[in-house]
Amino acid sequence: MFRRIHMAVFSCAALVVSIASLTHFNAALAQQSAPVKVGMLGALSDVSLHIAEGEGYFKAEGLKIEMIPFKSGAQLVAPLGTGQVDVAAGVVAAGLNNLSVRGVDLKIVSDRGSMPPGRGFMSFLVRKDLVESGKYKTYADLKGMKVGSQSKGGSAESTLNELLKLGGLKFSDVDVTYLGHAELAVALGSKAIDASFVTEPYATLAVNQGSAVRIVTGDKIYPNQVLGMLAYGGPFMKDRPDDAVKFMKAFLRGCRLYNSAYDNNGKLIPGPTAEKVKAAYKSIMNIKDDRLMEEIVPVGCNPDGKLYVAGMKKDYEFFKERGLIQGDIQIEQLIDMSFAERAAKELAGAGK
Repeated sequence: MFRRIHMAVFSCAALVVSIASLTHFNAALAQQSAPVKVGMLGALSDVSLHIAEGEGYFKAEGLKIEMIPFKSGAQLVAPLGTGQVDVAAGVVAAGLNNLSVRGVDLKIVSDRGSMPPGRGFMSFLVRKDLVESGKYKTYADLKGMKVGSQSKGGSAESTLNELLKLGGLKFSDVDVTYLGHAELAVALGSKAIDASFVTEPYATLAVNQGSAVRIVTGDKIYPNQVLGMLAYGGPFMKDRPDDAVKFMKAFLRGCRLYNSAYDNNGKLIPGPTAEKVKAAYKSIMNIKDDRLMEEIVPVGCNPDGKLYVAGMKKDYEFFKERGLIQGDIQIEQLIDMSFAERAAKELAGAGK
């Protein structure tokens, strides 16, 4: 009798262990097969992500990617803390600090769109009629003019501030009007604004249409400034750390292929790599004009994901001075470079 009871107890215990193991296995399998949800704004600076997807780099890491469109940076970043989005292809802005103050669990983990020399994809444009009439000759002439920007507390405001300093002006010396990227180019054509920093491809479109003159590219005004970044949500970092590194490896491979398509002057090098970049441009912006794609000033993307932290601190201070930053969280507290560092190391070890 005792033997039968003992065996029954042993069998039950073994069954419990088997069920627990199976449950753990199924949970791990479900996590492994779950797609990485990437929130995106449909900006040209998403090009490296599209290349990585098109070239199969994510698939090579065993990842499935689900690209989810968002209309604004605020809508995009907030879902990170809840796990609705794993990765945000967003912008550097005051709102990031404020979301963190409100308890949104996120970290900036990589450069996605910056302006190193030759990569000034955000250009300062002035209405052509103002240039031709002589009303605009130098930066100092911007005083009192209506100047466009993408959003209050956005990185383009900080770029504009640096340009105004060169003209001996303060940010308050111009009348800032906030519009979307495409709307800024349209507003220059309709004379609703006088000048603006405009991102690609809208900057080149406005110049080609004859409504504006490209005065200077952003890399000449604010070298290495970070405009776009990748952010990871807390749940993704904590629950799927290996996938977070794998995602970064694929993304950095996309960056590197993109960078290799351009020469040091920001010109596309004819060949198969350039064609891959054009295909990515088409998928993002539905651009069909090959000449336009060749004239676009490229975006910077650090091949190791490194961020220009000194510039990000400068932007932070500018936003803080204007009362746009809540709390005392410093920009360094929002940055976690460990995923990019590990990814770059593994890519180097694999000879990629």
